[in-house]
Amino acid sequence: MSDWFDKASEMQRELYRAQQSHMETVERMMREQQAQFESARKMFDPGKQLEEMRKAGESAAEANPDAWKAWAKFWGWE
Repeated sequence: MSDWFDKASEMQRELYRAQQSHMETVERMMREQQAQFESARKMFDPGKQLEEMRKAGESAAEANPDAWKAWAKFWGWE
């Protein structure tokens, strides 16, 4: 009977070790995935900034002629 109990105990220990190993693997994969998400976020943030700068430049370029037109109209130069 003790031989059977020893075998059952050893099986339980092996299952526990396998479960622990699996959990460590899952945790490692989650950390790697989080690092990938962070890298992607950092990569796309500058693109967003460039797009905002482009829009600001367009707005400034459009505002400048409008300002001159308003100035000319104010002074009656049209």
